[in-house]
Amino acid sequence: MSVFQKTGPLSVLHAFIDASRWRASLEKDAPARTDMISLYVLETGGCEGCAMEVESLCGSAFALERYGFTRVTDPADADWLLVTGAMSRACVQMLDRVWQAMPPGKSLVAVGACAVDGGLFGAGYATLGGLKALTQVRKTIPGCPPSPQDILLGLQRLAGG
Repeated sequence: MSVFQKTGPLSVLHAFIDASRWRASLEKDAPARTDMISLYVLETGGCEGCAMEVESLCGSAFALERYGFTRVTDPADADWLLVTGAMSRACVQMLDRVWQAMPPGKSLVAVGACAVDGGLFGAGYATLGGLKALTQVRKTIPGCPPSPQDILLGLQRLAGG
């Protein structure tokens, strides 16, 4: 007989003890990376749906570090800038300050439809739309909002080439 009860009231406890049981299945799809890419996340406006999905990557369900990515709180330590949300006029200077603080070799990644082209929040009195209105965007992760799995797969795709 198993030490852990897998059904009934103790099943939730068992799930927390055995994290691999509920971890995203991406672990089988890609080998672990040895070189870490530091990510700085900036929410620039909108509904914050994409920002919440990016935040969920930092939990134990996705093991972001296993795939070669780590979150940083200082843009001076970041390799990639992940921007979520439509570009609000109030955040333009903040985006510029963060970008200037990042070291050479940096990359800009637009996460979600709003960050790419404004999504539901087109250009108006409070927003400029997406990053395409301000700069050339080469790295994007589409969706409204993209799921944590889609974001992680997109980051892996972008890191691969």
